[in-house]
Amino acid sequence: MSINSQFFTRKELACRGTEECEMNDEFMSKLEQLRIKFNEPMIITSGYRHPAHNMVIGGARNSAHIQGRAVDVLVMGRPALRLVCLALECGMTGIGVAQRGPDSKRFIHIDDLENSQENPRPWIWSYK
Repeated sequence: MSINSQFFTRKELACRGTEECEMNDEFMSKLEQLRIKFNEPMIITSGYRHPAHNMVIGGARNSAHIQGRAVDVLVMGRPALRLVCLALECGMTGIGVAQRGPDSKRFIHIDDLENSQENPRPWIWSYK
C-alpha cells in the first residue's frame, strides 16, 4: 500500500512484524490534520499491525492497530498533553496514555474507532 502523506512514511507506519501497511484513509486524513495542528514531528512507534503480529506482541484482540486506525506516538510531558487535546479536536476517539518509565517507552496511543458495545467511545485510558 502506498501512503500519500506529507509527514509520515510507509516504513514508519508499517507493521514491525510483517512490513505490511494497511492504514485506513479516513484515519490518515485525521492524522495529517493532527500533525499540522501539532506543528512538531510525531515519531510513530507503532502503526498498522498484522493480526498475527499483534497477537505475538500481546496487543488487544480488537486493537485499532489491526484495522489501520491507530498509531502510538513517542511523546512525553507538556507536548503529550497538547497532543491529546489536539487529537480530540481532530476527531480521534481513543486515547491511551503511557507516561511512566524511561522516556523512550512513553507514548500516546491515538485511534478513531467508532462507538460500539465492544469499544465505547470517546474513551481515554492509561497503561500499567
